Amino acid sequence: MNNTPQAKAEGFITEPNTPVKNSDRKMQFLSILIVVAVVIPLVAFPVEGKNVINALFKWMTHTFDSVFLLVPISAMLFLVYLAFSRYGDIKLSANQEDTAEFSKSSWLMMVFLAGIATGLLLWAGTEWGYHYAWTPFGITPKTPEMYTVAQAYGIFHWGPSAWAIYCVPTIAMSYIYYVRQKHIYNLSESCRGALGKWVDGPLGTFINYLFLFGILGAAATSLGLGTPMIGTAISHVLGIESSLTMNVSIILVCTAVFTISSGLGLDKGIKRLSIFSTVLTLAIVVYILVIGPTNFIIGLGFDSVGYVAEHFIKMSTWTDSVNKSGFPQAWTVFYWAWWIAYAPFMGMFVTRISQGRTIREVVTGMLVFGTAGCTLFYVVVGGYGVDLQMTGKLDVSSVVNTKGSAAAIVAIFEQLPGATILLIALALSGIVLLATTFDSAAYVLACATSYKLGEGEEPERSNRLFWCFIITILPLTLLFVGGLKSMQTASVIVALPLIGVLFCMMITTFKYLKEDSKPN
Repeated sequence: MNNTPQAKAEGFITEPNTPVKNSDRKMQFLSILIVVAVVIPLVAFPVEGKNVINALFKWMTHTFDSVFLLVPISAMLFLVYLAFSRYGDIKLSANQEDTAEFSKSSWLMMVFLAGIATGLLLWAGTEWGYHYAWTPFGITPKTPEMYTVAQAYGIFHWGPSAWAIYCVPTIAMSYIYYVRQKHIYNLSESCRGALGKWVDGPLGTFINYLFLFGILGAAATSLGLGTPMIGTAISHVLGIESSLTMNVSIILVCTAVFTISSGLGLDKGIKRLSIFSTVLTLAIVVYILVIGPTNFIIGLGFDSVGYVAEHFIKMSTWTDSVNKSGFPQAWTVFYWAWWIAYAPFMGMFVTRISQGRTIREVVTGMLVFGTAGCTLFYVVVGGYGVDLQMTGKLDVSSVVNTKGSAAAIVAIFEQLPGATILLIALALSGIVLLATTFDSAAYVLACATSYKLGEGEEPERSNRLFWCFIITILPLTLLFVGGLKSMQTASVIVALPLIGVLFCMMITTFKYLKEDSKPN
């Protein structure tokens, strides 16, 4: 393995005494300008803007559905090859003898929490309710068979396909940063092997700004999913109506938490917040498993996981081109677009915390642990919801389809002993999970708008706090003008051009691995 490629001599190795002003103010300003340019029409013409974005999204998911389905399949094949080939032993470090910066448990918790946000707890308990009423493969709705199939589809959507999409940019960026020693957090740089000097021109600039817009949109999406759940839980505990004031208060509390965490940095802030989030959410899951119908939950879990294993290829490639039910486009293609839009953020964040780990460790950690963690949530929380439906204690599917996921997850928790304490834990978990995601997003945006960062070096605190402010102000503004939903949809649309970026990353990574493995 050649650890001294040309990139080492190109002046990108950061010396210990980095210049004080390391933030790219121009990139910060232009990023905000692009977002404002998108937001203003949504605010000025909310109905027309919403219709245009929804029409564009429908066109994208129905026209390019096969392309979106191809992405996770290609990513998994690529990653499995890397993990089991001789390249799997390559350590993501300039010195192959270096040890990992973070312990394996801390690393896994930070990876998992950054990737799931508040969405996992929300969807784990309720997604099956949508599928139970709107079924895949022409299965009759609301039949006993659909309990297993509906649960399986949620596990599939949050399974190895999602984590493979996240892992591709992680490997691409980590290899360039740690092995090739090019110390810039730049999305376009990870495409250089495929695009050559094109990344130094307008195309590279477009890729980088696309990435920043996607992160801000992803933050808005996380907020849109998390705030209603937290607000509904609090309103039930306090016996008051959920309102705009409450939603604003929730956002401000999250802001206070992640701003303090971001100011403390990666090791003292994000790592500790991730550990607390993991312990709290796992405690909720374990409580449901122990107090709920344990045998049924485990049995349905085995049935659902078995269904995914047996039908994985069919679920991964189904477009329903003949019957045109729209199910795969509305669900699977949407999920893949969501993960793709989120992938560069995950790639950059996991790159920052993966120094000293081998390619095989990163691939197996993300695909295996990430999938196992999401499956656990779906099996336990979703299984308890299915039991409530089957026993007639709560018509979860009806609540989901009439009142939404936030109302449904709170209704599910209300059926458990100690519901008040559990709802407080749910609200607290949601706030911390949301803060963890925002914290990670602000950190990544600060890295992306830094000129260069040495290994283990933090972005400037002022840069991190700047993005904390922007991540708060943008969703708050959209919340007041009712444009949050449109912003969420707009952010997912960036997934279409990012498909090309992901394939360029795979080509670049493979090319660099072959080049650097040649004898000197």
